[in-house]
Amino acid sequence: NIAEGAVRSAKTFSANIRWLEYLREGPPGDLFMVGKTRASLRRNVLNDLADILGPKHFRWVNKPEGELNICGRRVHAIGANDERAEEKIRGATIAGAYCDEASLYPESFWMQLQARASIKGAKIFVTTNPDSPFHWLYKGFIANDDLKARGIVKTWHFVLDDNPSLSEEYKNSLKSIYRGLWYKRMVEGL
Repeated sequence: NIAEGAVRSAKTFSANIRWLEYLREGPPGDLFMVGKTRASLRRNVLNDLADILGPKHFRWVNKPEGELNICGRRVHAIGANDERAEEKIRGATIAGAYCDEASLYPESFWMQLQARASIKGAKIFVTTNPDSPFHWLYKGFIANDDLKARGIVKTWHFVLDDNPSLSEEYKNSLKSIYRGLWYKRMVEGL
């Protein structure tokens, strides 16, 4: 489940809502939440979830190890900033994962993650901004019509105007700043 596209387009907000549903409805088992670094994951996703859920439903069990309890589920917060990240998840069995800004991860981590989500009904939820049309995530998953046809990959494309919380003034200011390739990437999410 890949939410891809423009910056500030509500991808993370949408993914957070879906992730909270999955915490409640998904199969039992450990879960991963992944960011390029644990700090970026905390800043981009975990802080919002903590604010939404409050301390009763969101708490760090072992912060140095990245273990959380979210809505009664054991969740491991993981940074995937280099090739060594793949080693962090070897041997794990998970019921699902939330991946923030997945195009920033090494491909080796991503491929290992696919094997770890082996509990029946496991799902992976992804957010990403556009990257190169030759990027491994784009070529292998987002633009892979075979995987989509087989129901293995689902994608949702977001553009700047998809975010209802941004004022028209702010969106128009971004649209006036970006030109050419930057406009296509940041506003149209291409």
